[in-house]
Amino acid sequence: MMNKKLFVVMAMAVSISAFSQEIKIKKGELLLDDKVVAKVDDKKNVYSFSDLNGQPKFSIKVYPTINTEKGWVEFTGQNGNVKEVDFADTGFTLSQGKLIVKNALAQGLLTKDGINEEKVKEFFQTTDRSLTENREKTKKMQQEVNDKEDILANEMGITIDNSGKIWNKNKELQGYIQRVNTGNQTIILNYEYRVYDINKIQIAKLQCTNSDTFNSKNGLKITTYDNKETEIFVTGNDYNGALSQDKMADRMVRKLFANGYTLGDMKDTVVDHVNNKNQTAENNAKANSKNIYNTPGYVIDKDGAKKEGSITIEFESIDAKLGREKGMGDLTNYGGTVTLNVNGKDEFFKAKDGVKFCAGEKCFIGVAGTSMFGGSVFSEILSENNGSYVLLDVKTPEDYYLKLANQPKAIYLGERGGFGKRKPEKIKKVFDEYVSCPALDFSKYDTRTKEGLIKVLNDYQSSCKK
Repeated sequence: MMNKKLFVVMAMAVSISAFSQEIKIKKGELLLDDKVVAKVDDKKNVYSFSDLNGQPKFSIKVYPTINTEKGWVEFTGQNGNVKEVDFADTGFTLSQGKLIVKNALAQGLLTKDGINEEKVKEFFQTTDRSLTENREKTKKMQQEVNDKEDILANEMGITIDNSGKIWNKNKELQGYIQRVNTGNQTIILNYEYRVYDINKIQIAKLQCTNSDTFNSKNGLKITTYDNKETEIFVTGNDYNGALSQDKMADRMVRKLFANGYTLGDMKDTVVDHVNNKNQTAENNAKANSKNIYNTPGYVIDKDGAKKEGSITIEFESIDAKLGREKGMGDLTNYGGTVTLNVNGKDEFFKAKDGVKFCAGEKCFIGVAGTSMFGGSVFSEILSENNGSYVLLDVKTPEDYYLKLANQPKAIYLGERGGFGKRKPEKIKKVFDEYVSCPALDFSKYDTRTKEGLIKVLNDYQSSCKK
């Protein structure tokens, strides 16, 4: 087993050292970069520092991190004043002496030239035991919480046997608890405690280490199936012992019961929670999607008839947004069909039929040429002029299209190409062939933007349309 003092020192070291001096303590002398700067006397883990003339100046003692209680450094002046300070970010060391020296350097009591007399006098003008006081208050609060948890657990007669089964006073099975070693380390071991109901549905988990140093900053927290967190307070634990004697397991179960997780048959409760969670996630995904759901509007069908009702259309997969994508098997033509609900009855209209619909303040028309997979999809109408349109691709909102009344398809006149950007001369060729109007000079239009295409549309109507 590792030396306790060595383990404590390792647990307290936290980051790359900011102290460049080489520290040595030899024969009662402190050397920084091989220069003697002070005298040191180590008795019962208290390091007393004197100047080179042997005049005592201050002493330092380390109070190590234990379980979830973070350690600190205690400085005592010759006038009896005590200062308690959190550990400085001193870097990794296996030597308690070096750790103490680094903390003295961090406070400015020591320098590369020796003891800083002015800083020592200033530092010990007052006493500050706030860390001890706060720890005592915290311990008292923690004990009060544990006492309240114990009242309910004792009334119910909650016990854990060696196999991890949880029983009540009537010898009725309430659930199970496991302690799992989740790491391969040899010094600091990672554990996860898992609590299940009688159906072996996991209700809660708790992650910790055999030293708890990783948890001491944020406490030891139980996470339940409904994503709630609650802190537990445990002092010391034998992670190799039987579960019936495991303090962490016992406190975790008591905390769960005190917070209403009384185990037994929780299947329906968990299933309801999961269903509600999934429904909430789906509702949020829909609300944040490009899709339209049950919005008042109307459809103008292929025969020109106007029909009013509630509009629903999906431009993107909700399954994909929720990470439950159907994969290559999802061949849905998103944006290809709109649903109109009238008095509870659905009627479906396809983009390939040139159908137009409006939902709220937005209107769409089914056209070919805007889908990367071919075929027709509904595109948002940004501008309309005598049966010609400037359109927006809903799935790719930075892409604008021009659809002239005398053309069967919409055309994209932006820079995006199949393999990188299209050259201006390529775009000009497509433009000239599509509008087929010498009166329109491609160089006068920014066909990448909505405003540029609207200008093309209006100029086309005034200069080209016969």
